[in-house]
Amino acid sequence: MGLIGYGEHIADTVKNMPYESAIQTEDIAERLAEKFALPYDQAKALTNVKLKRMADKGEIERLQKGVYRHVKQTVFGRATPSLDEVVAKTLTVQNGTKIGYESGAFLLNKLGLTTLIPRDIEITTNRYGAKLPEGCHIKVQKPAVVVTDENWKHLQFIDVVAELPHAYVDAEKPEWLLVEHAKKQHLDSLELIFIARRYYPAKILPRLIDLLMEV
Repeated sequence: MGLIGYGEHIADTVKNMPYESAIQTEDIAERLAEKFALPYDQAKALTNVKLKRMADKGEIERLQKGVYRHVKQTVFGRATPSLDEVVAKTLTVQNGTKIGYESGAFLLNKLGLTTLIPRDIEITTNRYGAKLPEGCHIKVQKPAVVVTDENWKHLQFIDVVAELPHAYVDAEKPEWLLVEHAKKQHLDSLELIFIARRYYPAKILPRLIDLLMEV
């Protein structure tokens, strides 16, 4: 398989990705390495070259090192997905695995706890030290513990409980909204208590138990 064949595979991979998704060198390099049984370093070098060429041709747009977004031509001209949306995906999912979640006032608004619409999106992520592109309206927070596919919903819920007393909340019954959310997400009460007790400040556990007792 020559360079052209690898390049075609990379281009096809990018083409078949959802329009709003982030095009990340690491993700595509891992797919290339797995597909052709290549050493990862070689796959990453090939991916870097191909993505740069695609960006030079205007097929994709570079946001920062190792991160690109889609470009498409419409009757109104050149269009790209939202910068914030693309960057948020790099902070919440990596190689198909959950590494972060929405939090803060942005999440409170989505849950109906407040009508306040914040300017910035807050993301709690394993990549809390990542350098973000200029112009994006995203703030990153360090999680209480490493975020995984298994624990992120529980961590997100506990974060809301922890923030509730200090946040602007204008819903009539915020506690019941949270209880309903917990039910919809099939959150396990014992797991919530275990995580809060092990990874969060001691004052959070009583708040969480009081909330769960209202079910």
